[in-house]
Amino acid sequence: MTAEPIRSALGSVSMDDTSLVLPSDKKQRTGEQRVLEQVKSIKRSKSKMVKSDSIPSPTTPASATEFSEPKFQFSPTNLNGTLFKYSGSSMMTTQSRVSGRSLSVHNTVRRQSQNSQWDSQMNWNVQSQSNGMKSSGSDPALSKTGAANTQKTKEMSSTVRYNRATARSMKLDNSTMINASRSQTVKKITKSKSEASGANGATGAIPDITLQEAVEYLTHSDVSYQLCGASFIQHQTFKEDTAKQEVWRIGGIPALVQLLKSDNSQLQQTAAAALRNVVFKENEIKLEVESCEGLEAILTLLRNTNVTETQKQLTGLLWNLSSADALKPELIRNALPMLTESIVVPFNFWTDSNTNKHIDPEVFYNTTGCLRNLSCASEKERISMRNCTRLIDSLMTYVQTQVERGESDDKSVENCVCILHNLSYQLEKEAPEHFTQFSIPDGSPNENMNKNSLFSPRSTKTQKKFSFPAMEEGEPEGVKWLYHRKSLQLYLTLLGSSQKEAILEACCGALQNLTASKSPLSTVMSQSIIQKQQGLSVISPLLNSANSGLQKTAMSLVGNMSRVTSLRSTMAKEVLPKVSSVLLAVTPKMVESDSSIATACRVMHTLMLADPESGKKVLNSKLIDSLSLLSTNVLYETARKAAAVLLWSMWGQKDIQNVLKKQGMNKDTFINDVTATAYKAATIMKGY
Repeated sequence: MTAEPIRSALGSVSMDDTSLVLPSDKKQRTGEQRVLEQVKSIKRSKSKMVKSDSIPSPTTPASATEFSEPKFQFSPTNLNGTLFKYSGSSMMTTQSRVSGRSLSVHNTVRRQSQNSQWDSQMNWNVQSQSNGMKSSGSDPALSKTGAANTQKTKEMSSTVRYNRATARSMKLDNSTMINASRSQTVKKITKSKSEASGANGATGAIPDITLQEAVEYLTHSDVSYQLCGASFIQHQTFKEDTAKQEVWRIGGIPALVQLLKSDNSQLQQTAAAALRNVVFKENEIKLEVESCEGLEAILTLLRNTNVTETQKQLTGLLWNLSSADALKPELIRNALPMLTESIVVPFNFWTDSNTNKHIDPEVFYNTTGCLRNLSCASEKERISMRNCTRLIDSLMTYVQTQVERGESDDKSVENCVCILHNLSYQLEKEAPEHFTQFSIPDGSPNENMNKNSLFSPRSTKTQKKFSFPAMEEGEPEGVKWLYHRKSLQLYLTLLGSSQKEAILEACCGALQNLTASKSPLSTVMSQSIIQKQQGLSVISPLLNSANSGLQKTAMSLVGNMSRVTSLRSTMAKEVLPKVSSVLLAVTPKMVESDSSIATACRVMHTLMLADPESGKKVLNSKLIDSLSLLSTNVLYETARKAAAVLLWSMWGQKDIQNVLKKQGMNKDTFINDVTATAYKAATIMKGY
């Protein structure tokens, strides 16, 4: 029986023609693990001095963040001031008098800055990474002060004056007396062991209270109790994952949400940070926040606050909440417009309405992380995001700006490109009104719609040159950015300059989505990438990436583009050596890469038959042995069939068969029961 090259089964390259970045937090570490990883790398530094309008809060790490894959390193932040003070031979602290678990009132105060340490050993202090965009105007309470006075005293006390009218607290100077007729003294929580040295020589460490007591403190009439409860919950839920369920069980979520409505900025900030920790990786608790009208409270506070640290905590909280599928529709309806208008657009564009509005880079980063999760929701939600005024323009502008500044690996670039990747998913199907400019002449259908030209690698038919003026417009806006020539250039530039695999995968994914359909759009996009942008030089090396996700996406992109007959010869020279090395490296333990290996087999089939001369250069006994072993390995559900069909097709191609014979290869390796069965199944599947 003479083998014939199969022209149907390997024409459609992959079931994974398009891709979507999905949220994932399964690989996130516990709070304790994150702490241990960073103990060796975080330097001690002086804490920010508490200024005149904030109540001290604990120096506990802020929450970790959920996100669209891949994961990034968690970095805790240092809240200004401390409620729970520490002291030792190497640091100065403010000590309170002992009164059991009681409140003490002091009529005079001394002001002194101090070096705060967490767990009596370390102080978390993470510098905000500047991304070159507009700097943030921080709230005075969160700004660094000048040099601090550091004198030793045997006993110091601290009191805070609380003004009823403004709900703002003020720390008094040393000689200032409290005017009882105008203000009241906010009592400070102390503990009975505050004068006793701890195990590490610390005085008055984290108060000896339970989570139950901390939750009860949240509804106390005294703001200092509320702050203590929220701070303790924030600390415990970062340190112990089990504490999250406990806080939820004893009713802490509604109380924390209620504190977001407080007039006290420090209490708002700490409550947001506590919620951010509590909901991390806890889907049921995220839904509980929503059921307590928490989303409304979060968005209202974010809209009204000018305190940068509070904005960071709230946007981080929204990021965590956004990975819950059930909350995505509501977040897109209510949070998306506000986040875009108040944060994303002002961060990237100066307008008459936001000239004086400064957005911190960390706030923008958290916001784009939230939008990254939302962008992988349903078709309806993706359409809403595409139609959100100036959202896509802002994301593209940010990425362009960072690339021009040589900051291709900026962490917010990753979020932005992942959003753009997701918004390009099934773009032609979900936004058909943008692609009506294509016309297919009678009798000259798109080659990707024609069976013979699609599956005939050596087709010599003249390809119809489709034109799509929209992708060449000078100044694209909104959805037009997603398929514009400038976007293709930007993705390819990032593929050549970025070192972050997540960014590389997102760029490949966006290009993969744009080349996925069997339509004129995919043809034009593929032609532009290869012929106009010379993109193969940055795409082909990714086929050998050690990152399986990146390799799979790059392989699918190459597979999509190989459908275009006129591109196959060019692709063969660049791609076949890379694909050959992938197939040579296959081992029985690579089952998780089944679909990627199957795509590699299909790409090799298409390109080898389109350009036999290039195909001959990669043929050798090791490659054939690898394909033969793969074709009989039942663990590979898809790749073994693709390998079997490739072997059958090789022998059926006369030019290639001659090369195989010269290398001493036997027909039985290519034509046997396994390859015959696979060939028959493939032809039946395609209707031949």
